Amino acid sequence: MAQNFVNKFLIASVVLSSIVGVTGVIYSIGTLNIEKDNCYATLLSTTDEACSKIESNFKNDKASLRMLAKVIGQSEDLESNEVNNQMGTYAVNNYITNIAILNADNRILQSRHVNVENNVISFQEEIAKGEHISNLQPSTFLKDKYVLRNYIPIGGGSGTRGLLFTELDVDALVKAWAPSIYEGQTAFCIADRNTEEIVVNGWDHDYQTISDIQNQAIINGIKNKEEGYSEITLNNESYLITYKPMNIENWDFIIIVKSDIVLSPAKKINVNLMHWLLSCMIIFIIYLAWIMRCNLVAIKEAKENANKDALTGLLNRNSYEEYCSDYSNGEIRCIYIDVNGLHEINNEKGHAAGDMMLQFVADILRDSFKNEKIFRIGGDEFLIFSHETIAVLNTIMQTIDSEIVSCNYHISYGLSEGEDLKNVIKQAEILMYAMKKEYYEKLGKEVRNKPDVL
Repeated sequence: MAQNFVNKFLIASVVLSSIVGVTGVIYSIGTLNIEKDNCYATLLSTTDEACSKIESNFKNDKASLRMLAKVIGQSEDLESNEVNNQMGTYAVNNYITNIAILNADNRILQSRHVNVENNVISFQEEIAKGEHISNLQPSTFLKDKYVLRNYIPIGGGSGTRGLLFTELDVDALVKAWAPSIYEGQTAFCIADRNTEEIVVNGWDHDYQTISDIQNQAIINGIKNKEEGYSEITLNNESYLITYKPMNIENWDFIIIVKSDIVLSPAKKINVNLMHWLLSCMIIFIIYLAWIMRCNLVAIKEAKENANKDALTGLLNRNSYEEYCSDYSNGEIRCIYIDVNGLHEINNEKGHAAGDMMLQFVADILRDSFKNEKIFRIGGDEFLIFSHETIAVLNTIMQTIDSEIVSCNYHISYGLSEGEDLKNVIKQAEILMYAMKKEYYEKLGKEVRNKPDVL
């Protein structure tokens, strides 16, 4: 069956190659315009995808910061060890280089409990803008670096006690968000419509504002929050450019590429038809390889989705059972976790509130056990396999429990170790239910769905 499909595909490819060759001769005069239109479509599509990706990244970072600011706001002293530990849980990555608090007295407190000299940013100026992302500012942590800052007030209104902020490395942002189309020869920048400043420059550092483009139609389009594309001339070279307003501050996303990069294949077609036909054959081979690759990717993605919990992003029950069936004998530690009160929260506040609680617990477990297997095996049950010692795991779980309790949620958990996986899981479950029973007894209630072991 598969071989038959390949044979038919090859025959169809030969026929289609002939048709394309004849059609290419007929429409060779219009090739440049067609190629240019295709380029605009690709640039616009890439612009949409890039904007969506960047906006999603900022939205997720801002949501995490809001949650952390809310937790920190419950502490009486912003310079306490508790706040320091809470800041330390924030996931710093390739482009979010630092997280800190700007106090009302203009001092900066880093997550490592180090007071940083600040002669760069003003609490009064930044707090007046509320929750916002800055344009380029000198870094207080990295010498001769300019960064973007994501500010979230701690507290609200007149009760604002500080500003939680992260520093975003602009150079790292350029590498993370650079378009990959046209063999990476496209460039992009992000500009502020109000100030005309280029806040993220992945194009040419000689251009620091959108006015440097020297095209009034494009400048007006950007300022008027319009989406568009055009062909422009800069330094006697022709460029194709697209721009689109973003849902972040007053930013616009701009992609630019040299016309020669886009149109040179079409020019070669008009010069040498045989060369173009050969290119068509290569394209079909690449297309065939691409189809095969797409099938493999689709199978891989389907398997990953089948093994991932949709709500929390953790490994799901299917993945858990597969892990258990493939496990060979050897020393292993298990943590069995149950979230207390899910049924009550679902009944009293709705399933959205219950989902939020589960996601919160899952995020904490993911941050605390980065390199371990973490499964959501039931509605409110999580299970972790680890090679750490029981003493270390006890310490980690006590920290997790304290952090969860500080947000008015509660968990029960049990730890067990051994070589018989099934027995280790069972012992951990027993200990978890013992802890759960103790929790409900303090509340004067009975454990729901309690097992026979109790």
